[in-house]
Amino acid sequence: MGLNETEAIILRTYNLAEADKIVVCLTRDFGVVRAVARGARRLKSRFGAGLEPFTIVALAYYEKEGRELVTLRQAEILKSFFGLAKSTEVVSALAYMSELVIEFAPPNEPNEKVFRMIRAILLSLAQAPSDVSALVRYFEVWILKLSGFFPDLYRCADCGKRFDERSAIFFSGEFRPRCAVCSQGSGIVIDDKGQNLLRSAQKLPPLEFVEVARSLNEKQRSEVYDIVQFIIRRTIERRPLTQLSLN
Repeated sequence: MGLNETEAIILRTYNLAEADKIVVCLTRDFGVVRAVARGARRLKSRFGAGLEPFTIVALAYYEKEGRELVTLRQAEILKSFFGLAKSTEVVSALAYMSELVIEFAPPNEPNEKVFRMIRAILLSLAQAPSDVSALVRYFEVWILKLSGFFPDLYRCADCGKRFDERSAIFFSGEFRPRCAVCSQGSGIVIDDKGQNLLRSAQKLPPLEFVEVARSLNEKQRSEVYDIVQFIIRRTIERRPLTQLSLN
């Protein structure tokens, strides 16, 4: 039975039996891991508040070959975000992000970029909880991009022509980005401002992206965000179970 140690973000927990919990966490070195925390529901549990969702912890667990669930030994708090629980909108957003991380990140497959992205968003939420809507949209773009499902916004998928700053992009039913000639002007269109918003999400840190999002009006933002939501639904072949009401 090997002992693994890594930094981790707690995604969600489930009650197990009378005193235990199943913990789903995103680790820096081992991807999404599911663990049993023995005695975690007891009043004097050694885990304390370390298993609260979206707490960043120093995690230690035992792994036995052939077992899907590992056994949690330690979850020492490195950074907590208990203050975010004051906002029901933020709590809902965190549950939504948790669902999509579990959906898009295969179990036990390391992806440090996903870990760093989630960590950066949590730190940004702690600084600017009122900007939760834009930060969730930033997350959506990145979880699609890091999973290989976000479309290339720089070239036409049919002819390979590079889009310039004034080119409209037309998305086909399969969400292939095409130029006006190849699409013959049909499909879901995204203008230069919408393109800039999506490209900014891929280039800028979270709070700098928030500033770009603020430069668009609500209608413009909604049109872009609807496209990202459509790609998510098409990719996972369903609507996310956690429903949001973000602007």
